[in-house]
Amino acid sequence: MIGSVKDTAAWRFARGIKRAVVPPRSPEPLPPVACRGSVSAVSPPVALEVASLHSWMFRIQNQGGLAWPCDGPNPVQLRGQWKTYRGTPFGEPFVLAFPRPVFPGEPQDFLVPVATPPFVGDFVLHVELYQPLGGVFSSRNRDTKPIQIAVPVLGRRAADIDYHEVYRTADLKQNHWWVVGAYHSKEQYEASKADRRGMLIKCGLTPESRVLDVGCGTGQMADALKDYLTDSGAYYGTDIGKEAIDFCTANFARKNFIFRHGEMTKIPFATDEGPFDLAIYFSVFTHTFVDESALLLAETKRLLKSTGRIVADVIVSDLIERCAGNRGEMLVNKEHFLRLAGTLGFESEVIGRWPWNSQAERLMVVFRNG
Repeated sequence: MIGSVKDTAAWRFARGIKRAVVPPRSPEPLPPVACRGSVSAVSPPVALEVASLHSWMFRIQNQGGLAWPCDGPNPVQLRGQWKTYRGTPFGEPFVLAFPRPVFPGEPQDFLVPVATPPFVGDFVLHVELYQPLGGVFSSRNRDTKPIQIAVPVLGRRAADIDYHEVYRTADLKQNHWWVVGAYHSKEQYEASKADRRGMLIKCGLTPESRVLDVGCGTGQMADALKDYLTDSGAYYGTDIGKEAIDFCTANFARKNFIFRHGEMTKIPFATDEGPFDLAIYFSVFTHTFVDESALLLAETKRLLKSTGRIVADVIVSDLIERCAGNRGEMLVNKEHFLRLAGTLGFESEVIGRWPWNSQAERLMVVFRNG
């Protein structure tokens, strides 16, 4: 009889009035038996943008015998903590408030905003039920478990780059030095060119070297080497931007300077056009996914002398398991990247490092045949 009364609209209306007038309160910690429940993420995101606010849907189920208050001196809340993929806490824990009480046997779906970490990385969101006085429910009732949701945090979409579109719309006669670089002035571009040539000389470059430049762009290194390499040497440049290759062909007209349009993971030179003493990848692996980088290293191996070397820069972060980012900025796990190179038969040596941000650095690496 009582059950049938509770199913009526009048009963539900009266219950709603009572709950509104006398909402549940819990000045003391709930007893352990009342801390039994569960939390789950409804359609969690596949990935998130760095330093953004994302609305998450959480389903809360109260399986104890008492109502869970949403306000007052000791409300029931969700406690969140971002962790790295290794399980290390990242940043400070945070609290997500319930918009309304949760009653036994009445699951509730709550949409709450969660701030994503300010750095690119492979993160895990750890969430559990919690009271300010009493702590997390998982320590008070063994049937209540926290949840962990793995979510890669990627770079801002606005920072992504379509290189084909960049080249199609650029005026290379006016801004060839700026179009795909991070240079603030032509003077900075020229200084970088000289620094890179000096670094290559330290890595074994001679006037008679045969050089392969993958991702040659509008010819920064071709310009750096046009008066350095003799006719006994050679420079072969390739890029995915046809406009860049056309620009280089028109502006670096030496018979031993060859430019050819390439693909993302294929180098457009036959094996018998090698072998090369030196292959350079400046600002290439900072924009390619790690599997693409591995394919390019394998392509380079077939063109490299047994004593040849590859010089490349890469952005590394311990927050990343493999790689994360977009074409505008790609970050990798250092150990994973060097291990991939090792499977291709390369030994690696870091010859330079510069801070990128507080969680990442840019490395200059030399690869040699092992």
